[in-house]
Amino acid sequence: MAKATIGDLEGGAAFCAWFEGVPSFHDATLRELELRQGAPSRLVAHAFQMTSEIDERGYFVLTKHVDVTFTIFELIEVQLFEFTEAGIMFGLDIEVNPDGTTLSFESSYGVRGRIKAKRIVVSFEPRPAGSP
Repeated sequence: MAKATIGDLEGGAAFCAWFEGVPSFHDATLRELELRQGAPSRLVAHAFQMTSEIDERGYFVLTKHVDVTFTIFELIEVQLFEFTEAGIMFGLDIEVNPDGTTLSFESSYGVRGRIKAKRIVVSFEPRPAGSP
């Protein structure tokens, strides 16, 4: 398998251009995970860009809040562990090979695992900071 980035996926280059880089998805919130046979599946994560600036409370300033949707077509393999209502992602890895694309995600809390599919498309929706 060949390592890839979100920018290598369909729709990913436009997202990386808006985000001004490739996000790691560290501390991203896994908002939705919907797996369907015979229909597109979805993984939605709320990500952000952490700056080096510190706010008045001593926290890093977070910008570029965004909901990133991975629309997953033709599931091949799914492995999930510690499935809970919500999760905080530790990171996201992408691998591409001739028979499909694999999203692997670790968590610091909640679900972690791997999803392999024939095709994965990225879309995104910018969000105001602090929005649900």
